[in-house]
Amino acid sequence: MRVPPPTEADSPSAPQVLPLRALALAAGVGLVGATAGQFFLLAIDRVREFILDTLPEAIGFDSPPWWYLSLGLILSSVIVLAARRLPGATGRGPLTGFHFDDPLRTVPGVLIAAAATLLLGASLGPEAPTIVVGTTIGALLLRRGSPSTTQLAMFIGGIAAIGSIFGNPFIAAFMVLEFVVVGMAPRVLALPAFVALGSGYLAQVGWNSVPGLGVPSLSVPGLPQYATLQGGDLLVGLVLAVVVALLTLLTRSLGNGWDRLAQRRPALTLLAGAVVTAVVASVAIMGFGVDVQTVLYSGQSGIPLVIAETSLATVIVILIARLLVYSTALGSGFRGGPIFPACFLGVTFGVAVHLLLPHVAVSPMAAVGIAAASAAMTGLTFTSGALSMLLIGGAGLAIAPFAIVGAVVGGIVRQVVTSRQVATKAAASATGG
Repeated sequence: MRVPPPTEADSPSAPQVLPLRALALAAGVGLVGATAGQFFLLAIDRVREFILDTLPEAIGFDSPPWWYLSLGLILSSVIVLAARRLPGATGRGPLTGFHFDDPLRTVPGVLIAAAATLLLGASLGPEAPTIVVGTTIGALLLRRGSPSTTQLAMFIGGIAAIGSIFGNPFIAAFMVLEFVVVGMAPRVLALPAFVALGSGYLAQVGWNSVPGLGVPSLSVPGLPQYATLQGGDLLVGLVLAVVVALLTLLTRSLGNGWDRLAQRRPALTLLAGAVVTAVVASVAIMGFGVDVQTVLYSGQSGIPLVIAETSLATVIVILIARLLVYSTALGSGFRGGPIFPACFLGVTFGVAVHLLLPHVAVSPMAAVGIAAASAAMTGLTFTSGALSMLLIGGAGLAIAPFAIVGAVVGGIVRQVVTSRQVATKAAASATGG
């Protein structure tokens, strides 16, 4: 994860009161960055709707046939390969975290590759390219400033843009505070970023007679209310959090395997990733009748479909298929973000537990699953808990402890596994292995 480095103003003794001019600039960059991010998301949604719904119907199909989806995945890999020839290639992959410092020369390649990924089915989310849209706005607006000022503007623009995804500025605010807590961002950025998120939210809700672009609703529909916490549910949720975190890290490890192949043979690995994704999706859709949205794309639109599923066997098929296509997308060369596919996995695990143990409520299990999967994948424990509450909180306030348990367990499991991997590598290096 790359964010602006600490400055002298970030020292414990430095005053944290910023001039009004700096906050006004943050508000301006935030408003423009969030607006650009929102337009990017709207464009992706409209074009994807055309590709996934309108075009198949125009050629006589009620739903996209397997060969249509497969051709789309192959085409996306070809587009990504073409984008790699541009300056800066296609930027850094989803396994490397969030980046707020991509040079302007890399932006065309990054956005072309991301658009091909998001529009044609690979299992990644829109958060990473949306950040790039925001950082580009920040760099352009303050391109005549000092390098440090431009870098700070890029961070603020990127944060405002990703805030437009969640439909709630406080999720991105949690993210900023977590960056600060773990030392990934200087604390002097917290207040300008908060201001930028507030002004950026105006692009969604509007003001006076100026209409907003709309607030995306990430709240998961169709979940039953959960008003009273049950001790048995909490115990099951604790076990589920461990399982989800471990399997999410396994998915990440498989993605790292694809990434190692991609470093040696990028073109072959990307094409192979598209073929593997197409085969897995075709088997799941044609052989088991699952919906395309539950296997391909970011998974956000597939969450209500999984919630409504009543067959444990079908949910298991969806889980296996999504784990395979997600790990493939993470490392084979596609471009996008890792958060929403992880959230989809978390919900699916929660539904599977409910179908296996009907006396266990599905809503708290979904909350545990989202938080654990997100924390294990991103390492952002507090943000993952807040995101889980945003998605599942409509089921009742008793969901909160489950979101916290999932996030904490997911974060701890990631730390433990990462520490052991580092120790193993260090031991191997010391022995010449």
